[in-house]
Amino acid sequence: MTEPGWSIIEKRTVALVQEKPCYCPTPPFDPSEPYPEYRGPIGSEDNPAYRAVRKVLYLLGLDKDHFGTALWNPLGDLIFPGNTVVVKPNWVCHENLGKRAYGLTDTDSLITHGSIVRAVLEYVCLALKGRGKVILGDAPIQNTDWQALVRLTGTVEIIRQLRERFPGIQFELTDFRLERAIVRGNRIVGKQRSFVDHNYLEVDLASESLLEPLLVEKNCCFGVANYGINRMRQAHQPGRHIYLLRRETIEADVFINLPKIKTHLKAGITCALKNLVGTVGMKDYLPHFRLGSPSQGGDEYPDGNWLWHLRWWLAHKEWGLDSGLLKLLLWAAERACGLILRMLCGYPRDYFNLGGGGWFGNDTLWRTILDLNRVFFYYDRSAGKVTDTPVQSVRYLAIADGLIAGHRESPLSPTPVQMGIVLAAMNPVALDAVASALMGFDVVKIPQIRESFCIQRYPLAKFLPEEIEIVGLDGIAGIRDIYHKGYFVRCEPSYGWKGHIEYQEG
Repeated sequence: MTEPGWSIIEKRTVALVQEKPCYCPTPPFDPSEPYPEYRGPIGSEDNPAYRAVRKVLYLLGLDKDHFGTALWNPLGDLIFPGNTVVVKPNWVCHENLGKRAYGLTDTDSLITHGSIVRAVLEYVCLALKGRGKVILGDAPIQNTDWQALVRLTGTVEIIRQLRERFPGIQFELTDFRLERAIVRGNRIVGKQRSFVDHNYLEVDLASESLLEPLLVEKNCCFGVANYGINRMRQAHQPGRHIYLLRRETIEADVFINLPKIKTHLKAGITCALKNLVGTVGMKDYLPHFRLGSPSQGGDEYPDGNWLWHLRWWLAHKEWGLDSGLLKLLLWAAERACGLILRMLCGYPRDYFNLGGGGWFGNDTLWRTILDLNRVFFYYDRSAGKVTDTPVQSVRYLAIADGLIAGHRESPLSPTPVQMGIVLAAMNPVALDAVASALMGFDVVKIPQIRESFCIQRYPLAKFLPEEIEIVGLDGIAGIRDIYHKGYFVRCEPSYGWKGHIEYQEG
């Protein structure tokens, strides 16, 4: 049986597997080797992701006694027949948005690869023993083409085969978004909203939100790029901090988190902690920054000249409109300001990535990220509210896809980096700390990781970074070994984080 909820925030073990930095190209991504516990077809193409997922589950100690036999069921203590299991990959967008600016078309570094998802689903089905429900979904950015994303991930082929082999299991492929954008060229020209809210749940962290001190001390206004601020103001007020969550993600029996290891413009990195943002139905419930520059009491972007401030003022006016001629005119004026800043003031192209909170001075987004994780682990499903004790029914596993990771202007315009790793852990803080070290970043310089170890009420980790235990590689037992033995890839932060999060000797 699964252990009590308190064990989740005490779980400090992270399993690490090194594999070929590539993916099986053809769905449904069958394993390329026969395994005693597997009863499906064998593929003709090499599948490093399947091997890595299988090994990382073993290294995590899951059903270790039966490994190598037909009885091995690694998720059997996590998932029981009849359960509902949510599998949440990082499917942020259907295309690399760096195509125009950087000539990037790679998607292996953009999303959790379908071959990772397939391997995990295989062991989920094994644990369900022919009876239960699997929900596979995410809330990508509003201008994502969901059908294109489904094709890109090979999900239809994966689910079709699993349905044939496990007819007693119900599979749902779900877009968690309540709002979608209508896009023409590179411009949002309209929005489509669904007002069916029975699949969503508002959870209030009230004054315990990590955002509360900002409202009390700074009297600020929160925002998120490409959205107006009205709904944000309603959701986040002194003593009131509401998050709109897809109901299944917080009420399911089991939640399996499948993040992609990438740098992030606004958070430094994105991995297991940040991946919970994709469980929220509307992004304007998610404070990403405080409006304005530091001189104005905000952290949306660094201080600049009057034209720089005008550029972002126009952007906010445009974001607040769903469609129409005025939206087009504001968009054109905003772009004109940007062109003048580049041509006459010498602002480099990447400097505009600092807008929307895309820089090291962002003191808001890490709070939102940790709030969401605290909601998940402390929400009492029976009481319908957040409580002081991690609920014993919470069953959680995180497996991070780092075979090909993303760096530089990620998460939407990542440049691929061949890391060749897959990580697994029962605790998202432990996993993210190891992932950031493996990327060559200093754990204590990533805000959402550093602050995870400092939370007093609704804590996420009952251990320190140096107490995290790494299994899977000889000579690498902790984060210090990663640094001191040079076992990391020098990933490059996004423009706004350069020089602020890299690990430095001494």
